Amino acid sequence: MKKLAHEEVIEQIQEQIRAGAWKPGERLPTMQELASRYGLSLTAVREALRLLESRSVVSIEHGRGIFVRNDPSLLEDPMAPIKGMEVRSLLELLEARLAIEPELAAYCAMRASAAQAKSIRDLSDLMEAQMERGEVHFQTDVRYHQEIAEGAGNPLLAQMLSVVADLSAQGRRETDKLPNMREKAASYHRLIAIAIREREAEQARTLMKSHIQDMINAIQAKGSGS
Repeated sequence: MKKLAHEEVIEQIQEQIRAGAWKPGERLPTMQELASRYGLSLTAVREALRLLESRSVVSIEHGRGIFVRNDPSLLEDPMAPIKGMEVRSLLELLEARLAIEPELAAYCAMRASAAQAKSIRDLSDLMEAQMERGEVHFQTDVRYHQEIAEGAGNPLLAQMLSVVADLSAQGRRETDKLPNMREKAASYHRLIAIAIREREAEQARTLMKSHIQDMINAIQAKGSGS
């Protein structure tokens, strides 16, 4: 499966840190310089750095720059064995999401800042608009779920979701083809965003669970030919 652009940036930055090119406490080049260095978009670099910060590998200090965190052991990836596994089915990935994302949505409703809650709602609106225009909305979808994970305030759970999201990149495109799934997903995303904004943790959990379970049911129905 082809890596997403931000995944390539994450690998490059972590490799540079492991090699000692950037030592703990040292400032990294600017986002613009990193984008130029890796020949990738500023958006990809920004997304990579956001994820690396959520994993406590780097620290983004507004007005000062991006710094390597002081604990080099944080580069050790506890999810590495999972990343190397062979995924047998899309259902396995959705079941993994079902185990993680409803709780992330609930924690996000309890812990997200007002700015994070607004960003989640804005992303749900953007994705709906992209769907209506027939545009590619995959990256917005991924970003929406990542924003919820970050708003949950639990870096380990956020990292677990990141692993599942990496594995299910193609799976998201497949579920998008299921009958009426795009419209249903847009509705779920909007309602989850509203529940988070209104601090309705149980509602956010239930909606996220229903969203993922809906995809599982659709795939199972398709597999049985019904």
